[in-house]
Formats: sequence, structure tokens, C-alpha cells
Amino acid sequence: MNIRKILTLAFAATLLFNVSCSNDSDDVVLETTFENGILITNEGGFTTPTAEVSFVTNDLSALANKIYSGKNNEVLGNVLQTIGFDGNNAYLVSNVPNKIDIVNRYTFKKQATVTTNLQNPRYIAFSGNQYYVTNNNFFDVMKLNVYNKDNSFVKSISFARSAEKVVEANGNIVVQTDGVTYESTPPYSELPTGYTITIVKASTNVVDKTVTLPSNGIIRDLISYNGDAYVLASDNTNSYIYKINSTTGAYTTTTLTAIPQAQKLRIDANKFYFTNSSNKIYSMTVGSTTVPTTPIVTTTGNLYGFNVIDGKIFASDASFTADSKVNVYNATNGSLLKTFTTGIGTNGFYKN
Repeated sequence: MNIRKILTLAFAATLLFNVSCSNDSDDVVLETTFENGILITNEGGFTTPTAEVSFVTNDLSALANKIYSGKNNEVLGNVLQTIGFDGNNAYLVSNVPNKIDIVNRYTFKKQATVTTNLQNPRYIAFSGNQYYVTNNNFFDVMKLNVYNKDNSFVKSISFARSAEKVVEANGNIVVQTDGVTYESTPPYSELPTGYTITIVKASTNVVDKTVTLPSNGIIRDLISYNGDAYVLASDNTNSYIYKINSTTGAYTTTTLTAIPQAQKLRIDANKFYFTNSSNKIYSMTVGSTTVPTTPIVTTTGNLYGFNVIDGKIFASDASFTADSKVNVYNATNGSLLKTFTTGIGTNGFYKN
């Protein structure tokens, strides 16, 4: 299989990649497995089938773009929202065209495609022998779909206002059921839909608890770490991290005083990392009450995709009309480690 211009960095002979040239000097054949590196999701354009996946090695020395089409000889789709992992499989959730492509996470060969009852799928989580997918068109579809691991459909659970991020925490499924909407007239300012997080008991697939958080700003993000769920909310003055016990529904609050408009939250090696609307990236120890006063780094461009993996900050400068750029920083001192080019609308980074 030929992959046009799939390699954008020079490969050393000692790397895991074996490359053989085809008759077309612009093409290469990629013969590798995608272990010991980072999978990168490129969302693509909403009206064009340009969604794809990239891969970079852990040491940042080698990059491969368009690995899905290269390994499967087919177009992935228009809007790749996220990737979830279960065992040896990666689940590629495409908001457009309403499908989940299941591939071997190491070879990237497709195993199956799921389309049943998907309506604008967004995010995915796993528990036991089932997986859970949020569907949200921000209008009349706001639900959580449940599937068995054989990909058979189990049921849908509908919500009143949203169905965005979803995580597994201590055997329960935690769903972000509130977030952001927009004014209907200019300047189309952001508005909160509400302040609820919904906990679904995985053993019964019914709603167990609805947690109503304080009416502070807008809920921005939801992640899971060491059995607890963490919610990020922010307003124009401060930001807030809520730690939720998914069994009891109780929560504690960390107020990020004088850090407005925090947007994305991640945890790496027991440290919070979060961004704000000015592209500043901050860090603080989980459980600490000492709020940072200066960012680790201020990244460039359209900060869209973000993660912190093994002491490295990955931040995309996303374009939806051309290839995106990725900046990788040292998570301790903010020094720039590498910059490379990926695909259209780079929106996520996942340790593989």
C-alpha cells in the first residue's frame, strides 16, 4: 500500500520503521507497528473527507501521517472526534459520517465498523464487557449509547441538555451532561447550559446519580484519574476543578483564583495541566492548594488539541484549511522540544 508523503521527518536506520520506495519517488511503503509512540487525531474538515491519524515515536524522532488510509486503503471520513482504547483495539469515533471504526491499535488494520443508532457520536468510554458512546447534535439528540464488546447495541440513555465527554471512574460511567451553548444573536457569546454531571451505573446501565455542581462559569472538560472524575469549569475571573467521587456523588473544589477561562484539563504524573483562552499552559500538583501564578509556557496559534504524556506537553496549532502544526514542550520547564506538521484540524494525542 502506498501512502503519499506519509513521512515528514527523517528516519534513522535504527528506528522501528522499515521504509521501501515505490516507483513513485513521492510515495513510500510503511512497514511497521505503531507501538511506543503517540497516536494523533486529525479531525478533518466538516465538508471534506480529510480526517486522518498520525503517529510519532516516543522520542519524537520519527513521524508518520495518514496511517489509517495507508493501512486500510480507504478514506476515514470527515470529522474524527476522538480515539478510545480497549485491549489491543482502538476505537475511532467519527462525528461525520456517524461511525466507529475499530482497528488494531498496533497494526492499524481495521477490524470492524459500527454505525447502529449513532447520531453525531462524540466520545467513548469502556467498562467490563461494554462500551459507551455519547451522541450530541446540540439540539435534539443528547444521549449515551451502550454497546456490547461484540458491537451489538444494548440501549440509549437520553439527557436533557447535553451529552459530551464520558469517562469510566471506579467502575461507573460519568457523563458531562452540561456545558456550553451560544447566544442566538451577535456577538454569539458563550452561555452555560447548566451544571450537571450524570453517573451511570455500569452494572445496570441506568442513571445512578445526577451531580449538580456550583453555578460557576461554564463546564469545559471532564477527565478520569485514579478512580475519580475531574471536571473543569471556568468564568471570566476564575476557574474551578471539581473532584467527583463516582460512587457517592460527593465532590471537592479547587478554585484556580485569578486564572480565567481555563479550557482543557489533563493529569500526568499526579500533576494537573490546564490551558486558558490565551494559550497559556499551567501546572499544579493534584491535591495542592497552591495555585500557579505564571504559566509553564504560552503556545502559539490556534491551541486546539492538547495533552500531557510522560512529561511532554503536546499542543496543536490547528488549521482546518491546511495541515496543522504540533509543538511539543518539556512539561517541567516549558522548553520547546520539537515542532512538526500533522493533518487537518489536529485535535488529540493518545499514548499507544
